[in-house]
Amino acid sequence: MKESATGGVGPRERRRRETYAALTTHARTLTAERGLNGFTIEELCEGIGVSRRTFFNYFATKEDAVLGAKTADPIEPFAAGFVASGPAAADGSGSAPLLPLKDALLELFVAAFATLEIPRTDVRAFMQAMHDEPALMKRMIDSAMHRQRALAELICQREGLPPGDPYADLVATLVSHLGMSSFQQFVGDDGGCSAGPPGAGDESDLEARARLTAILTSNFSHAARLFGS
Repeated sequence: MKESATGGVGPRERRRRETYAALTTHARTLTAERGLNGFTIEELCEGIGVSRRTFFNYFATKEDAVLGAKTADPIEPFAAGFVASGPAAADGSGSAPLLPLKDALLELFVAAFATLEIPRTDVRAFMQAMHDEPALMKRMIDSAMHRQRALAELICQREGLPPGDPYADLVATLVSHLGMSSFQQFVGDDGGCSAGPPGAGDESDLEARARLTAILTSNFSHAARLFGS
């Protein structure tokens, strides 16, 4: 998600975000018109007036450009704080962790999702591309599984569990699906906009962020009820 127009974003960051959005939007347009294999990275770059080198500053593959998937895991900048809030970081005095795991996971996802940038393109066209192009779905699933494994490793570190612990794997699987379903709910709810994804129309970026936070909080609370906590 982007900051509002009054959020103090400088010219350099604004250009970076505009280039990211332009690459993703044009990649989706070309995919809808020609199919994923019907255009090259060079053609994509020429269409918006950037170099191939610039493209690879944003995306690793053409598939990632269509998905809007950045190379960096959005959770990574917040990983250290997440681990530090758990029992493994305690001083050994037996004191309680700074945050229960469920609360720390919610904070982690809210922080990570707040960094997402959503190009103002037709979400239905994007979903149709996902349906028509198996390579896109495979890429998205592979990326999700990689990030899920990384989250499980973070949970092990935070809770002082051995690598590959089944509890950490289960929690990572559950909250990853919670995150995905929350984002799908966020995109599917027009938030007062007549058309387009959140952040377009009458909904401000701050309102979109608040709405996504509310959806995440609600869904995480339902999961806590499932386990009686």
